[in-house]
Formats: sequence, C-alpha cells, structure tokens
Amino acid sequence: MDFFEEERPRLNPLHGIGLFLIIMLLFLFVFAPLQLHFGMAGLLLTELGLLAVTLLAVRITRQSFREVFPIRLPRFGQIMGTILIWGGCFLVVMLVTLVSMMLFPEGFLDISSSMSSMFSSIPAFFSFLIVAVSPAICEEAMHRGFIMHTFRGIRKDWAAVLCTGLIFGLFHLDPYRFLPTALLGMGLAYIMRKTNNMLLPALFHFINNSLSFLASLSGAGEVTGEAEQAAALLMEPSMLRLSLGSYLIVGCLAPVLLFAGSYLLCKSSGCLKKRSDLCLVLTIVGVIGLSFLMLAAGFIIIVQNMGSAMNLEDLQEFLCLVRP
Repeated sequence: MDFFEEERPRLNPLHGIGLFLIIMLLFLFVFAPLQLHFGMAGLLLTELGLLAVTLLAVRITRQSFREVFPIRLPRFGQIMGTILIWGGCFLVVMLVTLVSMMLFPEGFLDISSSMSSMFSSIPAFFSFLIVAVSPAICEEAMHRGFIMHTFRGIRKDWAAVLCTGLIFGLFHLDPYRFLPTALLGMGLAYIMRKTNNMLLPALFHFINNSLSFLASLSGAGEVTGEAEQAAALLMEPSMLRLSLGSYLIVGCLAPVLLFAGSYLLCKSSGCLKKRSDLCLVLTIVGVIGLSFLMLAAGFIIIVQNMGSAMNLEDLQEFLCLVRP
C-alpha cells in the first residue's frame, strides 16, 4: 500500500488551473447551452457535469480520492466556527454588493430578475435541491477538492486562500458579482485550509445558497415591477448614501464574527497559533476598533443625508426591494 502511495504524482497549482480552464471551456460550449435550453434541468446537468469532470481528473492524475476529498465528522467548535465565518463573510459581501450595485444597478437587477424567473419554473423543493444542495457537493468537489488539493504545496495559507478564492470568483462568469463571489471563495478556502474537511465548506456553501434561494423565491412573481422600482430608487444619490450608511451599521459585526469564527475553527482543529497575551489583546482591540469605525461611519452618513432623503414610505419600499 505504501509503495502505491509513493508512486502517485505530486500535483501543483498548474494542474488545478488546467482543470479550471477545461471546465470554463465546457461552460461556454456545453453547460451554458444546456442551461439556456433546459433551465433548471440544465443547471442540474451542469452541476453533475462539474462533479463528473472533477472525478475524472482525480482518476487521470492517479490521486487518492480520500486525500483529494477528505471527509470526517466535524467537531462542534468547527461547525460553530464555520457558521460564524459565514456570517462575517455574508455581511462583508452584502456591503461590497451594495457598492457594486451603486456602480452597476441595472446589471444586478437584470441578473436577479432572470434568476428568480428560473427558480420559479419548477416546484420549490426541486429548485432548492438544485440551487442549494447540488453546488454544495459538486462545486465543492471541484474547488475545495481537486483545485485546493493542487495548492497544498503552497506553504503560505494566505496565498492559497487568495488564489483559489479568485478562481472561485472567475468560475461564476459574472463581472458584476466577481468580487462578492471571490470573497466567499476565500472564506470557503480558509475553512478548508484550516480543517482539511470538505464537510465544513460544504456546510458554508449550503447555508449561503439556501439563503440566496429563499430571498429570490420570496420575490418571485413580481420580479419585473420590483426591478423597475428598485432601479429608479437606486438612482437617487441620497438613497444610495442612506443605504451605504445602514449597511455599514449592520456590517460592523463582520470583523467580530470573522475573528470569533476563526478562533473557534482553529482551536477546534488544533491549528491555533500560540501568541503572546499582548498580541491577542492588540488583535481584539483592532477588531473592536474596526467595528466601531464602521458603526460610527454608518451613523454619520445617515445623519448627514437625512435632510435630503426620501420620505419614510419610499425608504421602506427600497429596503424591501434590495434586501440581501
């Protein structure tokens, strides 16, 4: 058994990038036409295709399936750490998405409209399985499985997390959502790097897609009208500034959630670095300070723009339309 383990070729990031490029070509010439002609069924076939190509890549490169797809029962602290990191990432992504919407509102609203229409084309239960469950398995097998495995030789965690996160952002082929999805990819890669357990990033992915699915589903049926109203409201400069202020207030919890989640995750995984008490105190002070700055900035922006803001009815309508 040891003899065969030694004979397995060592992979490097170029192998992972190669798989990514092959899948991108398949997206352009196979998967995209499938989704265009078959809708949700095409999306399911795409996810299954990703899984099949990934498994084939593992087989061709003669890698161990157990090493590429490490799965073990997670500890309670790891689960809680993963949930907290997801919460922090979600708040950061929510803020980044709002800024992107300020720059490209029409692009975001057009995409949201098409997604909601697709989700409502089949029963909600099957849509949920396709949108929330299948990506947590198939996309994770590709990104946190094979591609992340090829980055194991990179000693610096931040470099592996950054590179694989950017690949995850490019994977979605959406210029408007590149930065938000890349940030989510970095959060997923960080969890995988620290735990070497695919169940945890799969949990992160499942929670995130489930929330997005439920948000899209709740707006189905009146997508076109809401999109037009939201686009008009988003063009108001005072509304943009008010939204930024409110999102900064909510997002001030992100540094705390990310720090607490990382601490729990690393401690439960046995990879928590030993640091001096002074270093820990300074880190906590920095996290709290950043949260306070975000909170203060949010209040200042709101107070400064209250005079020129829309009436309360329009504000409530806008918040319903642009809910994350």
